[in-house]
Amino acid sequence: MAGNRVKKNRRRSPVARLFRNNKFLLIFSVIIAIIIWITMSLSDTHEASSTVSNIPIQINLSDTAVENGLEIFSGDDQTASVTVEGNRVSLGSLSSEDIIVSAQTAGTIQTSGTWTLSLTARKENPSDNFEIVSAVSPSVITVFVDQKREAEFDVENKIKYKVSDGYHASVSLSTDKITVKGPQTEIDKIASVAIKGTVSDTLTEDTSFESAVKLYDKSGKEINSSMITLSDYTVTANFSVLPEKEVPINVAFKNKPNGLNVDSFISMSPKKILVAAPQEVLDKLKSVSTEEVDFSALSNKATVLNLQLQMPEKTVNLSDAETVKVKVDLRSFSRKSFTITNDKLTVSGLDSNYTSNITTDSLVVHIIGAKSQLKKIKSSNIMCEIDASENEGTTGSITLPVKISLVGIESCWVYGDYKVNLYVTD
Repeated sequence: MAGNRVKKNRRRSPVARLFRNNKFLLIFSVIIAIIIWITMSLSDTHEASSTVSNIPIQINLSDTAVENGLEIFSGDDQTASVTVEGNRVSLGSLSSEDIIVSAQTAGTIQTSGTWTLSLTARKENPSDNFEIVSAVSPSVITVFVDQKREAEFDVENKIKYKVSDGYHASVSLSTDKITVKGPQTEIDKIASVAIKGTVSDTLTEDTSFESAVKLYDKSGKEINSSMITLSDYTVTANFSVLPEKEVPINVAFKNKPNGLNVDSFISMSPKKILVAAPQEVLDKLKSVSTEEVDFSALSNKATVLNLQLQMPEKTVNLSDAETVKVKVDLRSFSRKSFTITNDKLTVSGLDSNYTSNITTDSLVVHIIGAKSQLKKIKSSNIMCEIDASENEGTTGSITLPVKISLVGIESCWVYGDYKVNLYVTD
């Protein structure tokens, strides 16, 4: 009998031996179960329902409205939801992209304003195996439509700050102008653009302060609108802080006669000026000069001049006035005229390829000075030079200025401008 059992075992196939293996049977059972579940799922026709959310809403204005510059400025970023029914497999793969929610009446908008639009939903692919069984939630939305406008405003600096005694602060902004964009209705409300804030420290050195840009209406009320965009949302105020110094004003003269002290003949207002500059500049700054006064234009009378201040580089004028009122009183001087014949005139600067002949017979030269000095003047003290250096190849009769100077005479000056005629040939 034992021999018969051996023979039976030898006749068992490999498959039979696998099914006697417990681990194999366990794995095999799991695989069969999965196949059965998938088969049943695919063949499951049981209806189910589901809510699809976060569906973007399509809002399309008409071509005419777009051509007229209308845009949607608010309400176009909303989403909706609907309830759908279908078999479990279809619903399991459904997404918001499979449903289109639109505002059908948006195409009728032709003017600016706030509009209430009803919503409808449909399948993106009509053949999809599900149905929309509920109304859209929300059923209506509100949008704001207007024409887009762009405007530029100056930035008003309303930042409060304190400067230490003996210092001056000037402020420059990172940008002086702001461009605003948005619906015309909102842009029309803007009356001013400003930055505000308070610098906490008392200023003694350069610093900067960043502030948010604020929009204000005519009554000064701040405008807050999410529909308005700005070219810059913040502006930096840069403070340049410089030490101050009061310095005297000096009247600058041209062609001033030698030996003449003009201080006793002039008066001015103001006499001093407050300036600000880097410390190394202030240490060297002794005075601020006016524009030059040409003595040849001053007669022996009282003359009042308004002279511009010539501010040195890197200095700031902190006074209210940019000009100085200067009175030059020369009434104590006398005037005397001298006739200079053309043989006393000399020509300089003429190219060697040319020759010249002075056709003016004589000049009457007016000289102003103290009577005692005028009595000493002789024709030999008066030098008259015709400068022909700027004559660029011109021939024939030309008119040139004469430079007149006094030699060996002090405290006197030549009054007026003088010209003579010259005939130039090759």
